[in-house]
Amino acid sequence: MSSNNKVELVLLRTANNNFEVDIIKGILEENKIPYLLKEKGIGSYMKIITGSSMYGTDIFVDKLVYERASELINSII
Repeated sequence: MSSNNKVELVLLRTANNNFEVDIIKGILEENKIPYLLKEKGIGSYMKIITGSSMYGTDIFVDKLVYERASELINSII
């Protein structure tokens, strides 16, 4: 893989509940912005067991689209 194809992920936002995660995912998907979700702490286990996590979900995007993604999210949330 050449250095031009490397993706540098940056934290866009930490969502505190499933509703916020779903809104942000929808905005990013609608605008064709790829993202990565990462549960904090034992949050992934909590989501499996209870369907939600009290630890929050980090949402990452590529550094190249961070400004655009941030503007879109901040205009709605």
